[in-house]
Amino acid sequence: MSKYLKTTSVFLVLLFTTIQGISQDTIKKALQGEWIKDRISLKDGSTIYDDNLLNSSFGLEFLRDTLIISIEGKNSITSYTVEDSILNYRGSHFKIARLDGPILELEQVQHSDDIEPIRLNMSFKPTYDLGVSPEFYTAKNKDKVYILQAGVIEPKFMNARFSAIDYIFANLKYPEYKKGGFVVRFVVTKEGKLLGQKILASSNHKYDQKLIDAINKTSGKWLPAKYMGEAVNSEVEYNFDLGWTKGDYAAKGGDNVSAEEYESNGRYYFSAKNYRSSVYYFSKAIDQNPYQIDSYYLRAAAHIYLKRNASACADYYQLKVLNQKRAEKLYDKYCQNYKPKSID
Repeated sequence: MSKYLKTTSVFLVLLFTTIQGISQDTIKKALQGEWIKDRISLKDGSTIYDDNLLNSSFGLEFLRDTLIISIEGKNSITSYTVEDSILNYRGSHFKIARLDGPILELEQVQHSDDIEPIRLNMSFKPTYDLGVSPEFYTAKNKDKVYILQAGVIEPKFMNARFSAIDYIFANLKYPEYKKGGFVVRFVVTKEGKLLGQKILASSNHKYDQKLIDAINKTSGKWLPAKYMGEAVNSEVEYNFDLGWTKGDYAAKGGDNVSAEEYESNGRYYFSAKNYRSSVYYFSKAIDQNPYQIDSYYLRAAAHIYLKRNASACADYYQLKVLNQKRAEKLYDKYCQNYKPKSID
């Protein structure tokens, strides 16, 4: 514990109530280490309806001039800068609104008139770890091995496109639509090495070695888990429950396109200034998910370009009902003569 307090004291004594006037080098030094998402909200206080966004895991680990970004088990590395208290990386820009000991607050710099930026509240991970009691066991070599605990004791598989479990499954090449199940276990050491690969359960032993081979393909791509700021050995266990069949998929019927896919198509046509097509796809997205907030904003903007103010106002009115603060200003701007039930 004393070692931990010594290594993290620099963070705990930097009690910034404001970062105005603090040098950029000082801010970068205070950022060093790992931060995990505590809470996400819209900057103006509007309600977020996207459970995937609310419950998503997100982390930032600052290593000198390098930044590791962790999103839902996908980890990538990039460079970053801090200029005028703005954190910049890969086209993302966040104002550092608060850097107060173990608390970091980031406010997204607005990049669009139609979509409200987010606010991220993050905790310094070693401080967060103080409230955690992870499971562990002692290996034959007397080393502690911690049991994986998502967001706390979790090694980082360095791949921007795939989480570790998805990468392993992709390399397993198990026949699509064939039922099956596998449970695997392995250890990622505090040096980032892969050890102890073992199949714990298998419904098809013909694929056991193929699964071990797929796990071995992750070798050299791991960063060790950290606990209390120190690298530790961690045991990973994955359950591949392959319970689907072709018949199950066909039985779903209907429209299998997600609201996010429809919105993505709408954004494409919107950026190409094909507003009629964009309205079609944003409408499909909203039909799939009535809480697809960005689709309302973008469809309203497309209606404005098409001079369909009444339709735009219908969207802004609905956004007001959904507690979207920015929509109130847009409604006041475009909809002074609008009657809610009137849609052209």
